[in-house]
Amino acid sequence: MEWLAEIILVATGGAMGATLRVLLTVVAATRLRVPFWVGIMVVNVVGCLLIGIAAAFLASADASRLPVVHLLGETLPTKAGGVDDAKLILLTGLLGGFTTFSTAMLDTWVLWRSGQAVKSLISLFGTPIVAIAALAIGLAWGGGA
Repeated sequence: MEWLAEIILVATGGAMGATLRVLLTVVAATRLRVPFWVGIMVVNVVGCLLIGIAAAFLASADASRLPVVHLLGETLPTKAGGVDDAKLILLTGLLGGFTTFSTAMLDTWVLWRSGQAVKSLISLFGTPIVAIAALAIGLAWGGGA
């Protein structure tokens, strides 16, 4: 049943992140009168900043002392413990739901830092190029837009 708790963590965080993304883009468009694409760009940049901060905190030796980590470790029925649970709800769930771009950039950075420069560069440049091509194909297959 541990896998169910992990799925619930990711789903809960993802729902919160997606909701925050929509709220931020709507507020930016309606209150600040910025174009929709600027709001999305801001979400992606903010998401990258936040996932960097969260990943650094959760990788630190003091991570188990963070209140959210302690709370998760005490309340959830998973074997992994607080830090791994916090990574699931915050990195994969909340920030992954806020923007998958932040997760992709974190993975790209991890590849770079682990000495896999070619894979990192393929991820960095290949993702947007292939994604735009896939979008164009999808639009054509779907009847064009």
